[in-house]
Amino acid sequence: MIMETKLEEILYPRKIKFFGVSAQIITVVALFTIYTALSYFEYQKTGTMWGYPLRISILFVPIYEELIFRGFILAGLTKFYSARNSIIISSLIFGLWHLKNIFFIPTHDLISQMLYTAFIFGPITAYLTLKTKNVWLAVILHYLNNTIAPFSWAIIGLLMLK
Repeated sequence: MIMETKLEEILYPRKIKFFGVSAQIITVVALFTIYTALSYFEYQKTGTMWGYPLRISILFVPIYEELIFRGFILAGLTKFYSARNSIIISSLIFGLWHLKNIFFIPTHDLISQMLYTAFIFGPITAYLTLKTKNVWLAVILHYLNNTIAPFSWAIIGLLMLK
């Protein structure tokens, strides 16, 4: 007999016998790293991400990243850790997640992006999500961030020339 289960009960990590929450997070990060490496080789070979053109995946990035990192991961972490620690952990994982962009940008820019998302953008959107209890503000900010990001380096470069 299957008992009724609330959605929130299955979305958030919890210890499963010997498979603790930390082990689950480490496993997800390890699998992500493997998947990213395989995706990189696929992109180098075919120019697509598993058959889909890059422009399709870019359209949905702010939505799915915010739902994953501010919706599921951040909200799940707050069940086990303080808001501060949950923001820190989810933001560091969010920064690591951007390793997937190894396909598109030079290494120096990739490192800058990972640091920016882990230590600036991630904490801001995580804090706003917890404060407002609404992930959609983070989605909006993510779209705005991605829209102005290509111009931000040019603006910073011009300012530094002065």
